[in-house]
Amino acid sequence: MRHNDRPRPWGRRSLLVLGVALLAAGGLGCEQQQLEERNAALQKQLEQALVKNADLQAEADRLEGENQQLAGELAQAREAAQKAAAQPTPAKPDFGEGVDVSVKGGVTTVTLPNTILFDVGKATLKSSSKRVLDKIASTLNRQYKGQTIRVEGHTDSQPIRKTKKLWQDNWDLSCNRAMAVVRHLVAKGIDPKRVYAAGFSYYKPVASNRTAKGQAQNRRVAIVVSPH
Repeated sequence: MRHNDRPRPWGRRSLLVLGVALLAAGGLGCEQQQLEERNAALQKQLEQALVKNADLQAEADRLEGENQQLAGELAQAREAAQKAAAQPTPAKPDFGEGVDVSVKGGVTTVTLPNTILFDVGKATLKSSSKRVLDKIASTLNRQYKGQTIRVEGHTDSQPIRKTKKLWQDNWDLSCNRAMAVVRHLVAKGIDPKRVYAAGFSYYKPVASNRTAKGQAQNRRVAIVVSPH
């Protein structure tokens, strides 16, 4: 072998090329790792978005169902209102002198002064009052069938004197008077499931309790008839 045929040692140029190649390979490896990490992050975001979309779709379906239900209820309410408007309003009943009848917002109130129903300080119906109550019961069964009836007892603010041994106070008296009317109405055919009594003592006056006239107006029984 000639002296000139021996392998030459690596030169500076060759080492430089090799270094560049190694650096390039390392750079490609880092870039690939970054791309893989980014791809994994995007995949996770996509999965979260799909889950969120499914939740939103379920909420949209629920709201759509509620909207359809409300639309149906609104249609029924409109139909009921149209039927009610088409029906003739019953004439205000007349129960005789001294009995007041008022109609407001579909609620009918029949007010009877205690002078028609009871003696002073008592809760036993007068014989004459039963004819009026019989007429009221007949009208309630005929014109107000199925409606709720609240019988209210009211007094003035004066303490009970003559019959104080019978009643604890005006609460007691007002409740017992209302109950007397309820029992008579039920005896005349009013369904007991739709009638009840309430005693208000002197806490719902319609006039001033400072005058005898106002006190007389406050001593009353009100029969309140409502559709609900």
